[in-house]
Amino acid sequence: MSKITSGIVLFSLLMALSLGVAFAESEVAPMNETENATENVTENATMNATLNATMNATINATENVTVETTA
Repeated sequence: MSKITSGIVLFSLLMALSLGVAFAESEVAPMNETENATENVTENATMNATLNATMNATINATENVTVETTA
């Protein structure tokens, strides 16, 4: 083969490899989005539970102090 033909073949192989990698990464992306969504739901649930527990404890403590001082 001539140098030009060898260059074209090498270039074609590299382009095919690049396209293969690009398509492989695009199929991995939805899995990452699913993992991110799951992590976000878990974090939100944890934060909400913590905030609710803290707010309830604060309200209960405030009500107890109010009842004790007025009684």
